[in-house]
Amino acid sequence: MGVRQVIPGFEDAVVGMSPGDTKVVNIPAAEAYGEHSAEMIAEFSRAEIGDDIQLEVGLVLSAQGPDGQALHFSVVSFTDEMVTLDGNHPLAGKDLTFDIELVEIV
Repeated sequence: MGVRQVIPGFEDAVVGMSPGDTKVVNIPAAEAYGEHSAEMIAEFSRAEIGDDIQLEVGLVLSAQGPDGQALHFSVVSFTDEMVTLDGNHPLAGKDLTFDIELVEIV
């Protein structure tokens, strides 16, 4: 809590709860993993991916961003020449529902 390690909507839902409290909270996509962005989908040549990688739809590939941060991309489709990758979080664009029970505050 307070260090941006959980989605904002979840953190907001827990604020004010006491140990033993329970609640069901619906978090819209914008307060969860954001809306699905078409700008996060890109095509690459098969050569850029590497011939040694056995591609399949849904496979998650990792790369390192310019700041050293790990980036993850899901394979959307591929041919012998091109690969389409999606950099959106798998839950982007989805409203989420959590059943929360606050057990302990440390």
